[in-house]
Amino acid sequence: MRTVLLIILVFVSVAGWAQETLRVDSVAEADTVFYTVDSLGIKRDRNGKIIPTKWVEPEKDKKEKQYFLSGFAFGGDVVGLVMKAAGSTWSQFEIMGRLSLKEKVFPIFEFGVGTSTRSGNTTNNSFHTSAPYFRGGFDINCNKRRRSNRFMLGFRVGYSSFSYDYSNPDQEDPVWKVPVPVDMKDLSGSAVWGEAVLGFEAKIWSFIRIGWNGRYKFLFTKKHYEYGQPWYIPGYGINGSNCWGGTANVIFEFGRSMKKGR
Repeated sequence: MRTVLLIILVFVSVAGWAQETLRVDSVAEADTVFYTVDSLGIKRDRNGKIIPTKWVEPEKDKKEKQYFLSGFAFGGDVVGLVMKAAGSTWSQFEIMGRLSLKEKVFPIFEFGVGTSTRSGNTTNNSFHTSAPYFRGGFDINCNKRRRSNRFMLGFRVGYSSFSYDYSNPDQEDPVWKVPVPVDMKDLSGSAVWGEAVLGFEAKIWSFIRIGWNGRYKFLFTKKHYEYGQPWYIPGYGINGSNCWGGTANVIFEFGRSMKKGR
């Protein structure tokens, strides 16, 4: 009988100890899970004790530093070379250099040599010139992702001072109506014009890019010999109050703008 009572007492003691341990563990676990936040932002458990928290400094946005002068580039136009190879009556050889300001604005300088040799289709008149020209201006990248493909809007001012030859063996005197052959050499001419530019530029590999653009050209001033105006103006195109043009440039770019687009 004593043995049975002893066993019952031990069983009741162990069960009570286990129940108390489970209760304490459950409360401790609950205290770590359930909490309140006071007006000061402090976390407290259900007993009102402060729950310590580890301070983690918020990560700041890491913005790459923008440099005012972020790169430079140079290149050349291939359209004029193709026109020359195709036997066009006029063509040009052109190179360019530019700076990159914050990869947004691109001051640019263009230099080339324009050539034309032409004979009339219905008459025997002929025209020839070969002279340098210069352009200066800027492009603005309209794409927000500055190191990606670029959509360019720009403007140029061009200038050329040139000499040209003009001949017409069938020239007729307007008064006497008799043939007066004309053969004039080294006539002087010059022109200043503007160009509105719309273009697209893509990165091909590393520092190599290719760009296409179309240009609407309009004359500011033009000077030439009174009795024989030039058929072609180097850098501008076929003589007229306005005309269209374009280039396809292979560009070699160096600087921070070579990095991967963002």
